[in-house]
Amino acid sequence: MKFGDLSIRLKLVALLGVSAAMALVVSAILTLVLTFFSVRDESLRHLRQTSDIARDNLTATLAFRDNASATRMLGSLASNPRILAAVIADEESKQFSIYVSPAASPSDVTRYLAEVAALARERQADLSMQQGFSAIHFGYMFAVSPIVFDGRTIGNLTLLSDNVALRERINAFVLMQVLVSVLTLVIIAFISIRLQRVFTTPIFHIIETIRTIAQTKNYAVSVDTIQNDEFKVLYTHFNDMIAEIRERDTRLNHLATTDSLTGLANRRHAMDVMQTMVTRARRKQEPFGLVMLDIDHFKRINDQYGHPVGDLVLKAVATTLSRAAREIDLVARTGGEEFLVLCDNSDVEATHQIAERMRAAIEQAEVSGENAMPLKVTVSAGVHASVPESEDFALSLALVDAALYQAKQNGRNRVVNWEE
Repeated sequence: MKFGDLSIRLKLVALLGVSAAMALVVSAILTLVLTFFSVRDESLRHLRQTSDIARDNLTATLAFRDNASATRMLGSLASNPRILAAVIADEESKQFSIYVSPAASPSDVTRYLAEVAALARERQADLSMQQGFSAIHFGYMFAVSPIVFDGRTIGNLTLLSDNVALRERINAFVLMQVLVSVLTLVIIAFISIRLQRVFTTPIFHIIETIRTIAQTKNYAVSVDTIQNDEFKVLYTHFNDMIAEIRERDTRLNHLATTDSLTGLANRRHAMDVMQTMVTRARRKQEPFGLVMLDIDHFKRINDQYGHPVGDLVLKAVATTLSRAAREIDLVARTGGEEFLVLCDNSDVEATHQIAERMRAAIEQAEVSGENAMPLKVTVSAGVHASVPESEDFALSLALVDAALYQAKQNGRNRVVNWEE
């Protein structure tokens, strides 16, 4: 019997079944391709973020040639099982410090590092211009970030990671797509004759949702169904997957904007927020205040009590600064023992009061060191506040840094305003 001889009802059922099957296959292929590129880019972005955070923390160690601290900081990467190796090279491309995961194959790591080093030599101009680069190769991916100190490139950090997580996610997604496709086709074959509308509505709903997510990368969505069948199970797992992606993105954003030791904003996030505050202050012609603080004789604390106690001091100072700041202020750790406070809509007098309140609170506080010995610390602070004349805040940072320098020169444990 020819297709043209079938009843309209059977033609509609056949057309529905074929159309649904074709749409499912095309959508699955497109989604797989888009998901592959999305997961690849996301993996590289995560690796770059990890590299940037590690680079910011390692800048001082390379600048001051502190190999022991560099080795210790690189060793902290062992908490990430995906990291194969990390190498710090100085500006002459000589290896300064290296970390290799105990689980990694030495021969593979050596070969990967040689390939990356060759590529780094080819792209030396990018590193000199303070631009990093990253890529995914078969078996591994890498990120090379320039280490910049005082505006000059003094070396670079190379981070190697395996592709296990990427392959597992792609394989899991392919498996999920295959299972969904097979399940969908079987259901179409059994129930499309009488339940075309009931069947096709949820199918196209989830397809459209997947397509929307793939195009917009917006994971703040979910799908609901009133049916208590396989589709409900599928929707539940789909929503769980989207929720996990949202949670991971939140964690990545937190890592990218927060100092891991103190919980304060990191330098990069502070610079982004400062740009927004300066732009708003300039538009409204309101004063914008900056406070730069530095822990007095912090190196002496590290040398005398050890770095663990130094970390306790940093945490205690960060907590005190946060409590003494206003709700609209942003407190950030911008260096080893250096902190920056952004004071929105704050003139010189108000900013000075904020800085003095912070200085006094830290002077009165005590930090429990080793053997519960109380430790007193003080800070020096520089203050600068003005109505921004442009959106470039580099001059403001330079002036508040000069005021901080003057506070140190004048005997420390004091607040100095920058004046013309």
